[in-house]
Amino acid sequence: MADVFHYYGSDLSVSPSGDLALASGSTMGTQRVYRRLLTNPALNDAAGNSVASADYMSHPEYGAGLPRKVGSPGNAAAIRSLIKGQMLLEDAVARTPAPRVTLTENDTTVSAVVSYADANTAQQQFLEFDINK
Repeated sequence: MADVFHYYGSDLSVSPSGDLALASGSTMGTQRVYRRLLTNPALNDAAGNSVASADYMSHPEYGAGLPRKVGSPGNAAAIRSLIKGQMLLEDAVARTPAPRVTLTENDTTVSAVVSYADANTAQQQFLEFDINK
């Protein structure tokens, strides 16, 4: 089953016939990985009280929450672990070889380059994004 063609943070796309464009295969998987990494889950304090609501109200546990890392001190090891763990929750990501996450840190930004094998085609997929401190 195909998804609507929609990359996180951009508009929906229209097909040549005027319908909503659909994504399938590797494109659908890449869109789902971006969405998972860039969606904020609900955030609770140590007592279990909600301190920030989820981006997807009906799925409060969904997402890696990378946008919440903006403005906080960079911790490359924790970010790398978070990205890998969340990616392995997506069916589109092959478990072997494991996803590779390369982070480059400077004073203001953590840049991420992620590669993974598509679970259906075994083709290498690449994602790149920045997390501003």
